[in-house]
Amino acid sequence: MEALNTGHGTEIFRLTPARCNIFIVRRNSRSIMVDSGISFDRHRIEHALERKGIIPEAVVLTHTHFDHAGNAAWLAHEYGAEIVVQEDEKESLAEGDTPIPKGTYHFTKSLVSLGEKIAPVFKYEPCKADHVFTDTFDLDRFGISGYIIHTPGHSPGGATIIIDDSIAIAGDSIIGTIPGSPFPPFADDEGQLIRSWKKIIDTGCHTLLPGHGKPVSRETIINEYSKRSRTQ
Repeated sequence: MEALNTGHGTEIFRLTPARCNIFIVRRNSRSIMVDSGISFDRHRIEHALERKGIIPEAVVLTHTHFDHAGNAAWLAHEYGAEIVVQEDEKESLAEGDTPIPKGTYHFTKSLVSLGEKIAPVFKYEPCKADHVFTDTFDLDRFGISGYIIHTPGHSPGGATIIIDDSIAIAGDSIIGTIPGSPFPPFADDEGQLIRSWKKIIDTGCHTLLPGHGKPVSRETIINEYSKRSRTQ
């Protein structure tokens, strides 16, 4: 993915190829990271941060599943990054736990029982959050023009980061691995997720950055929302 510029002095880019999309949001000389990746991608992440000269002031977690929160404790210790998480997932983060979400498609529903049997595999280093928010969180304290909103559905404490009212970093609330099909393969509550999509659409953002895959357009998400909202 090429670096995106909001036109208001903020740059967003994917840090490095990893098991989930890890984004850097940079404005002037200040940076935050969105999601921390899985623990065995740590060396790759560390190398990318050093190569680009980035010391993240904060790590914002879109949710606390192992592939997104696995390096949060390390980043806090190694770089002094402040960890931001939504209230409904602070305990999971503190325990290094990944509750297994439900499948949304026939194939992924069949995978859930397997995931539950091997749940200990998804444990990661526990991490205490520095900032816990309920509905919204202002990123101005880190020099970033943006805010976080609570967008549950994929998981209880799902969060979406809104930058300059134009780009949304949505974690696993949206998927970008299958063109034209942005609905995630796993979600705790599909109806709640659809309502969270409405919240994201209402921000007016034109580009949506998912936790996995390529950027998703506003038009794509609106079309999918229109179809799915009628069945909820």
